[in-house]
Amino acid sequence: MYRPITFALFFLCGTALVAQISALYPGDAGIGSDPRVLFTEQFENSLPVIQGNYDDVMNAAGMSLDTDVPPGSAGLHSIRITNMGGQNNGGHLYKRFTPGWDSTIYVRYYVKYPQTSQGYIHHESVWVGGYNPMLPYPYPRAGDCGLGDARISIAYEPITNAMNTYMYWGEMHNDPNGDCWGNVLIKGDSVARPVPFDQWLCVEMMIKLNDPDTAHNGELRIWHNSEEVGYWGPGFPTGHWLWDKFYITAGEAPFQGFRWRTDAALNLNYLWIEYYDDTSPAGISHHILYDHLVVATERIGPLEPATAVVEQHEPERLQCIIDPSDHLIVRVPPGIEHGDLRIVDAAGRVIVQHTISSGTMDMDLDRFAPGVYTCEVFNANGQLSARFAKAW
Repeated sequence: MYRPITFALFFLCGTALVAQISALYPGDAGIGSDPRVLFTEQFENSLPVIQGNYDDVMNAAGMSLDTDVPPGSAGLHSIRITNMGGQNNGGHLYKRFTPGWDSTIYVRYYVKYPQTSQGYIHHESVWVGGYNPMLPYPYPRAGDCGLGDARISIAYEPITNAMNTYMYWGEMHNDPNGDCWGNVLIKGDSVARPVPFDQWLCVEMMIKLNDPDTAHNGELRIWHNSEEVGYWGPGFPTGHWLWDKFYITAGEAPFQGFRWRTDAALNLNYLWIEYYDDTSPAGISHHILYDHLVVATERIGPLEPATAVVEQHEPERLQCIIDPSDHLIVRVPPGIEHGDLRIVDAAGRVIVQHTISSGTMDMDLDRFAPGVYTCEVFNANGQLSARFAKAW
């Protein structure tokens, strides 16, 4: 789902705390219906459907759905993207947005870097950016400086086993050789966080474009597992540039602010879910996992834990699960088949009522809105219940 925006309003209400979007949608179930959400990808459709929603897919055969999901997820799948040394450098999902976003957006996603990939990481993150003119495929032009009329790219990703920024923008800084290989901002008094191998990491970025294109009023803010690791804007923080790295240092000159673009026609118009490993030995495969990608006009925040994805009551073991073909499968134990089935939504409304004539039945999920549901199966021998969540 994608919604265009042309502006957003933000209010600071004293010291009052405003609930993050995710707090209203446990497990992200139904978060795409929030009017502040511009796009969401939960990886809960079939793989061909997921890949069909993107403009450019690299190494589709190296992608699969994985049952490893972040804690608190209401979904059942993440996406696994792989490489094979000597054959390919990984894969990606790239999506453009028309007309794009021209003010402030928040991007949140979960990523899991396996320990086995340590030492082979090159570029593995969700990039946010824009091209002018808009492109149906990624064209990063690494090494080229400036291009403020044609390109923005912003990422928070592993750099030498620590997480840091990797950015191209209108007035970016070059290295000692005069080349531009991305700007690094978490230096000096701001300590880069280590890559949390084999753990789900929640990344959230706030990007405010400069307006007008002559101004240095753009901002960037990054959260690492809900901890703010950097906030840069006009007048903050203080420090100095040393080639392509900004060192935060108390008492020095204030950060100028971002002039992300030098042409108002350039906005934020793409997401690039990337896995790039070009150093694996021949025949050796590595991978990465992504899940719960959300773009919104306000702070999203980490997952609010879902009550349960599948809640079974032992020893009866009623199961209500969503299979890879997007069907709800209901399995009841011996002794309660030939009973009645009801599926009830979180408000207590009966969505489905059927008679079960065998131990298993399945149904299409089209009639179900995103949310958490309760399966109830009962006959003269007893009653069982289990819960499931539809997250898309």
